[in-house]
Amino acid sequence: MPRPLLDDIDRTILNFIQESFPVEKRPFQFIGKLLGLEEEVVLERIRSLKKRGVIRRIGPILERKRLGFVSVLCGLHASRDIIEAIAEEINKHTGVTHNYERDGELNLWFTLTVRTKEEIDSFLWEIEKKFSIKIYRFPEKSVFKIKTYFPV
Repeated sequence: MPRPLLDDIDRTILNFIQESFPVEKRPFQFIGKLLGLEEEVVLERIRSLKKRGVIRRIGPILERKRLGFVSVLCGLHASRDIIEAIAEEINKHTGVTHNYERDGELNLWFTLTVRTKEEIDSFLWEIEKKFSIKIYRFPEKSVFKIKTYFPV
């Protein structure tokens, strides 16, 4: 996939919002003032970056445990002919935060975060039943927080 064309303004906005997205009533106006841009310019740049697939989403990262949620990493083996159908079905659930294909015996991996372990079991059982597959569950043992930053 070719790298999208980014100018210096796009790069500046991307680097800024990764490091310190402002919690303000009008965050894009705030960003614009700091970067010497009008609010509408910042908004239009971000819309364009999203449309081009550079930005997937802008949102908070919540501490699920403090909110009383449970999470599990799941892996499964899907044959080539049904992997996309399985991924699409998994993606329908609002608690799926990641879903990606990998090389190896377990070639589809996803993370599910919900209110209860029973919700996890019910959802996974439905997917297993629908596609006649086995989903392996990998509950967390320890959490290692990392800061992700992609300087552009």
